Amino acid sequence: MGQFQNAELFGLPHSYYTLIARAYLRKQTFAVKEVSSRRADFVSEIVPAIGRGIIPVLRLEDGRLIQDSLDIIEAGETNGATLSAMPTGGKQELISRIFFLYGSQALLKAAMHYRWTFYDDQKAFLDHAFGLTAGDEGSARIMDKMKSYLPILGVSADTIPEIEHSFETLLKLLDTHFATYPYLLGGQPCLGDYGMLGPLCAHLGRDPVPETIMKRLAPNVFRWTERMNCATADMPEYDGAEAFLTDDVIPETLLAVLSFIVEEYGPELADRIAFIRKHQQETDLADGMPVGAKPSQRAIGIAPVRYRGVTTDVAVQPYLLYCQRRVQSAFQTLGEQDRNWAEERLFSGEFRSVIAPELAFTVGRKNNIEVWEKL
Repeated sequence: MGQFQNAELFGLPHSYYTLIARAYLRKQTFAVKEVSSRRADFVSEIVPAIGRGIIPVLRLEDGRLIQDSLDIIEAGETNGATLSAMPTGGKQELISRIFFLYGSQALLKAAMHYRWTFYDDQKAFLDHAFGLTAGDEGSARIMDKMKSYLPILGVSADTIPEIEHSFETLLKLLDTHFATYPYLLGGQPCLGDYGMLGPLCAHLGRDPVPETIMKRLAPNVFRWTERMNCATADMPEYDGAEAFLTDDVIPETLLAVLSFIVEEYGPELADRIAFIRKHQQETDLADGMPVGAKPSQRAIGIAPVRYRGVTTDVAVQPYLLYCQRRVQSAFQTLGEQDRNWAEERLFSGEFRSVIAPELAFTVGRKNNIEVWEKL
């Protein structure tokens, strides 16, 4: 297991992105100890080392730091992972990366809406999660800051009905799939499972209001969140092998979920990438340059994007390209037959921007900070 032995994962139980990394590390049975980012050494040692207060951060035994759940997973894959998150089939790899992109990026609106719009209905739970106590001005400021993000995430009076309809539709589609399969691609979790778990567990499967909706509409999805948080396969109700589906098969139940993602996320994704493209054309960028003026600045501006027929202003973060580039790479490695299949089933509309972004720069990471990478 190499350097993942005796590592520490800094994060919080209710953190969207911490949960992605935590679930992966548990499935590998790595000897990783999870510790709170409220611990004093996170502020005194970790934050200065990475240049910003952000979680999760994995500190390896030799002191090396890995910030970002995707980076932690990819590092784990080369450090003795016992249950790979990466399918070997080309179509399955592509699908897995699409689900990671959608879960880690697109579902943030629903996750934040259900957490903060319904704060009064779940106040005791959230106050406990954020460590709020009487006279605790620090935790109160953090919570107020989180609530203030709703408008720039695209959560407004116009979009809330669409967000809620989307969440319930997604739950029903996933519930149908998980009624037959324990994970997205069969009997072991792929990268896409971990990406979807962040929002569907940390926020939408734990906070009281959305958790109740999930249990009522999609008990198989809720059961999947439990399964994903176990070190074992935890799938006694299924008879299949603890492995990805053979022959690069994509179940019809999963294709139904993908069709929903492609139709819903395509316009928004195209608009976000178009804004980044315009920014690149109008800004003097250089290879290796940080995407923001300072490490804590992740957005490059506010853009109008289309979401389920409603146009809303959102903050655009180039980090999106860090996930998108992996989808594009998986598509480019497909054989001709599989590529034609993907073109027809997934990329015939505006979702095509994920494999043809037409950019001069993508986004990489250097010293745990997002940087422009010239193409």
